[in-house]
Amino acid sequence: MSGKLSIIIPAFNEEDAIAEILTKCLAARAPICAATGLSEVEVVAVDDGSRDKTRRIAEGFPEAKLVVHPKNRGYGQALMTGFANASGDYLSFLDADGTCDPLAFIDLYKALEAGKADMSVGNRLHAGSQMPKIRYLGNRIYALIISVLSGVHVEDTASGMRVFSRKLLPRLAPLPNGLHFTPAMTARVVCMGARIVETPISYAERQGESKLSVVKDGLRFLRVILGIIFAYFPLRVFGPIGLTFLVAALALGMKPVVFYSQFRHLQEDMIYRLLTITTLGVCGFVALAFGLISQKVSDIAVRRAPGWIDARWLREGSAAAGAALGAVGVLLNSNTILEYVSSGRITIHWVYVLVGSLLVISGTVLLCLGLMLGLLDHLPDAEASGRTL
Repeated sequence: MSGKLSIIIPAFNEEDAIAEILTKCLAARAPICAATGLSEVEVVAVDDGSRDKTRRIAEGFPEAKLVVHPKNRGYGQALMTGFANASGDYLSFLDADGTCDPLAFIDLYKALEAGKADMSVGNRLHAGSQMPKIRYLGNRIYALIISVLSGVHVEDTASGMRVFSRKLLPRLAPLPNGLHFTPAMTARVVCMGARIVETPISYAERQGESKLSVVKDGLRFLRVILGIIFAYFPLRVFGPIGLTFLVAALALGMKPVVFYSQFRHLQEDMIYRLLTITTLGVCGFVALAFGLISQKVSDIAVRRAPGWIDARWLREGSAAAGAALGAVGVLLNSNTILEYVSSGRITIHWVYVLVGSLLVISGTVLLCLGLMLGLLDHLPDAEASGRTL
């Protein structure tokens, strides 16, 4: 087995820890090669516009390649700069704060190769971890969100110690520049269908002051995770929302239906219930239609294998059902329309107008859904035509 591993160390104002982590990484090169069969390990430090002595200290380690940002550009951008200046077949990184031991790259690399995975992640969330409790809890919540919405079980979404093949890097774009780089990377890896393996690693208390804001960066983590998952699986979000609205509309509609079947009229105060039903019904159809169309667009963008959303019955059935509902709504209000045109007045009970309007609006949404799904099937194959979408 041969190959070169590049270890990237992003550093911003890490004068208290940079010397120790560089010393450990340089010392770990030989043990890593001996244990894994790799031919070479290089160390690349990226000073991300530090205002303290980080750069000066790093310059005292000539065996490590040093790349400098004139001004601070963010954790994620520092890593991307490191990747661009690295020459390894395998890319890895760890934080400069001394929380992780570079010798753990041995286990991460072995797990990557043994599991035939695309990315190997160091899992810090275990009994021996010295991670602060609030961050531990936050990471568990992020992992739960990704696992539930993506269908892939993960444990440590924001780990700053990873190993992956350089070939994977272009597929991960775009990634953010800030500290939310790592959760975004995890979300994108699992959503694109790449295989991720996690291996427990030691996690010590950091040296120096933390740059992480629990609230501010925690919200960024959540936003980027949900944004990426929405982009890959929008129907998993908007589908349940739409169905919830529709079920609520049906539940609220039971009382008026039962009352009308018994007394052949509706009470005047039921207009408020019917307005609520109409609102929920329309929102439900719109959410479902948006989810289906967005999922279709996402499937095309990532070249996902055809599924039930591509079935002919869905697009043709939606269009046919929409046309039928719209026609029934128009017929239900035909006398109302004729009366208003001829006399300028409406004497027909309001319930017909309301129900007819709901049918027309819902039918229009379904018709547009069917037509849009059909139109998307006619988009050109970007790869086959040599063009990008």
